[in-house]
Amino acid sequence: MSGVNEMNILWVTPDVPFHKQSGGSLDISARIEFAAQCGHKIHLISFAKEPVDQQVHQKLEKICTSVNILQRPSIFLPILNPKRPCSTSTRYSKTLPYIVDSTARRFGFDVACLESIHVGEIVPILKKAGIPIILRLHNIESHYFQELGRSYKSHPLRLVYMWEAMKLIRYEKSIYAQSQKILCVSCHEAEQLKRLYPNTYIKWLPIPIKLEAAANERGDSGPIIAFSGSMYLPNNVEAVDWFANKVFPRILCSVPNAEFWVIGRDPSKYVRKLGMHRNIRITGEVPNSHSLISEARVVVVPLFHGAGVKIKILEAIGLGKLVVATSQAIVGTSLEAGRHILVADDPEMFASLCVSALQEPTAFQDLKLRARNYYETYHTMDAVGKKLLSELSCFDSGDNPHA
Repeated sequence: MSGVNEMNILWVTPDVPFHKQSGGSLDISARIEFAAQCGHKIHLISFAKEPVDQQVHQKLEKICTSVNILQRPSIFLPILNPKRPCSTSTRYSKTLPYIVDSTARRFGFDVACLESIHVGEIVPILKKAGIPIILRLHNIESHYFQELGRSYKSHPLRLVYMWEAMKLIRYEKSIYAQSQKILCVSCHEAEQLKRLYPNTYIKWLPIPIKLEAAANERGDSGPIIAFSGSMYLPNNVEAVDWFANKVFPRILCSVPNAEFWVIGRDPSKYVRKLGMHRNIRITGEVPNSHSLISEARVVVVPLFHGAGVKIKILEAIGLGKLVVATSQAIVGTSLEAGRHILVADDPEMFASLCVSALQEPTAFQDLKLRARNYYETYHTMDAVGKKLLSELSCFDSGDNPHA
């Protein structure tokens, strides 16, 4: 292997980095940028559903030594495949073996970093070439699809997601077995996998959060409550529905001028209708969601379904905001209820905590400070980047799964 300061890293992503500001994309983009800034040569293979903006192309070409963006097929036939998950079928191209072989011959790869099971179709090609594989898990995808299936009210959609989850369970086992290291976003899922695969190298590598606004820990903002996320996802729709109809009316009884801001792209028809309710604002996609979150006094995360880590919580505490969440929302992190954030699962208690925070802006300063310290310890790019580079550069000493 070449020196740490000049590794050639093949980075394979299911979607184009620096393109959409969703949680997984932000994580991937930040780590690629950090590795490039440390002197490593990044060779990117990505899959795009639609044409990629020229500015994104230019950014990628500035950061990466080589860039290959392959168009995803637009057909739905992969859903009918009884063995191969649809999400992996749409991240494959017949040109992949040629791209890997020609780039490897020209540069030589020290390691391949795969972003999720979705790009697993490249694994046999990498194994044949003898390239070590690090798999980054943003979720245990089979669990994520099961949760999505449960959250849909439509029975046909539930069946589609459960069918995909069953295929993913079998597929995951194969990819895990061929990976030298698995780095999990969620500490909870890392522990789950260690129990299932005790002989596999599995570690928790937290998500790096790059804040696009200055932290605002003061309590001098107005009585604004914020929620952020992609507003077409059923778990996010369920969250704002529950809060808007069961919690927010209780808050307005005590704080009549309170506002609820729903920040996020592609709001569903139902979410848009919530904007007709008293003091509820639906922003849609905004250029900088962090600047809006920074204006809020409280950030709420009332999620009841989902997998992986809720990036919206980490962004909020990094911005110095008080977070009120459900117990399900903090699964996957080491955040503690009452120490870093406030937690409640029933509407009355959830509303009571929000009212206290709105009426007494300085009452939870110690809690917000502990949360901000948590962010600084685990989720800055510097903290995550050092751990990442250590994992990428070390394959020679025998990978102990319990290290």
